[in-house]
Amino acid sequence: MTVRARFAPSPTGRLHAGNLRTALFNWLFARKNSGKFVLRIEDTDAARSTKAFEQAIIADLKWAGLDWDIGPIRQSERLGVYREAAEKLVERGLAYRCWCSKERLEELKKEQLAKGMAPRYDGRCRSGKTGAAEIQPVIRFLVLDGKISFTDLVHGEMSFDANSFGDFIIIGSDGVAGYNFAVVVDDAEEGITHVIRGDDHLSNTPRQMLLFNAIGAALPRFAHLPLVLGGDKAPLGKRKTWASIEELRRDGFLPLAILNSTVRLGWSPKGGDKLLELLELIEEFDLERLSKSPSVFDIQRLRGYNKEAVGGTSAHALTGILDIKCTDAVFLEKAVEAAKHCAHTLTGLKTAILPLITEPEISIEAAAVLKEPYSKAVLKAAIAALSGTDAIDEAGYKTIIEAIKKTSGENGKRLFSPLRAALTGSLEGMELVKIFSLLRGKKITERLKRRL
Repeated sequence: MTVRARFAPSPTGRLHAGNLRTALFNWLFARKNSGKFVLRIEDTDAARSTKAFEQAIIADLKWAGLDWDIGPIRQSERLGVYREAAEKLVERGLAYRCWCSKERLEELKKEQLAKGMAPRYDGRCRSGKTGAAEIQPVIRFLVLDGKISFTDLVHGEMSFDANSFGDFIIIGSDGVAGYNFAVVVDDAEEGITHVIRGDDHLSNTPRQMLLFNAIGAALPRFAHLPLVLGGDKAPLGKRKTWASIEELRRDGFLPLAILNSTVRLGWSPKGGDKLLELLELIEEFDLERLSKSPSVFDIQRLRGYNKEAVGGTSAHALTGILDIKCTDAVFLEKAVEAAKHCAHTLTGLKTAILPLITEPEISIEAAAVLKEPYSKAVLKAAIAALSGTDAIDEAGYKTIIEAIKKTSGENGKRLFSPLRAALTGSLEGMELVKIFSLLRGKKITERLKRRL
């Protein structure tokens, strides 16, 4: 058996960390088992689906390095396939046309709720009686009473009562396939062997199992993942833009960091919290260590992985990613190398580097420090200590700092903060020794004089 897994997003919003987790688990499982990964776009909701969202989802997956072997398959291009499959079920007596109006169904629902019953269709049109010609009927799947059981790869043995949901719609009055029917027809045609998805789809599984049996297709194995929660303990959704992959990309997070953070949302590698490359994740991934408990998307944990990922990326590669205009390519790469280990994001890396390339803007905090009387003394002492110096190595830096201490009488923050504020416009950033080495004596002196 060739393993086939799929990711089937609905293009009604941005891809978020929870969606990416589903895509990643399916992708890792397929790659681990030398199988196929299918990308399906479930866009039958014409009112909410957009091409822009589809393109954004595809772009995010490519950026993350999750390639696919088959697809993208668009459900909107397969409506005729679903209608034909539904007609075959009608011919076999496994489905039927229903002419009940929306008003009747709403009234039925109210009556059932008033009696404390779960809303379900009462089977009025099962007899095959036709309705008014002006009414476009739906097609309902015939559900017989009984238990539907399966072994979930996360939750174990699961059982549902078919009587709880009754005959459900597989083709709407507009000719569009219902979600469960389209999914089953697609999964069967694509030979999907494993369905790894969120717990929010668990209630769909018994309906889909009945449909698989009805069309004569093999059942896939199911693994339902507890949902990913935000810091507010509510499930992540498409409206929480701070967790969208697009937003995280814009904030300067690298694909490897996002994947390492995401893969631990309900699964734990044997390597613990170590940053793992994609090939290492493929090697380690299995379904046995999937958690039964919800997981929380932790932005601070992601920042930690991203700091490690930025630090482990070559300066040359980072320079190609950063949008920084600099006429001196050699200097820019040296600056990136010097700053990359102290930055949590690409945005932070860029912020640390820009003051070395252009005249820095002075922050409010830095300006306040530079107004202090002791700052003037430090800057004057630094100018004197740098006299005749250009290239500065670590030993030269120590000599200069000792000279500034001796002349100004300052130490600690009262010595280093004025220097950092004058040179970078900020009170934090990369080590001062690296700043001295990059800017060199002449440029440092010029900047210090402008701050006096």
